[in-house]
Amino acid sequence: MSRRVCSLFLAIFAMFGTSAASSEAWAASASLYPPSDLVLTFTQGDGTDPHTSVDRAVTLTCMPRATGTHPDARQACRLLRNVEGSIPDLFGDPTACTKEYLPVTVTADGVWQGQRVAYEETFDSRCELLRDRGAVFDF
Repeated sequence: MSRRVCSLFLAIFAMFGTSAASSEAWAASASLYPPSDLVLTFTQGDGTDPHTSVDRAVTLTCMPRATGTHPDARQACRLLRNVEGSIPDLFGDPTACTKEYLPVTVTADGVWQGQRVAYEETFDSRCELLRDRGAVFDF
């Protein structure tokens, strides 16, 4: 199993906890809302090397309130709500980026309002990532 997949499983495991009590508490608190829980990753490179490991991973929960390990969960959730969870429809700051080629690959896995999310995209640079997808991937 690749390090990238292992990192993803670890992030998901950490997000949902290990005790039955925490699982029951999570289920009870989320029962009034469709779940919106994502694991977001950032990797240097174009995603073609199977031995590349995830550089950063964060969790983002948007319902019933914005939480997780994302450094600005409230802003990220607000941006996702504006596009109804459609990550390709996100947009960032119309910043001019240099023509450097330092590719980065980002992923989002989880659920948004009860619907499965599996997203992966590679950008020519971190600047282009933030320009095109904004604060959701700014971690």
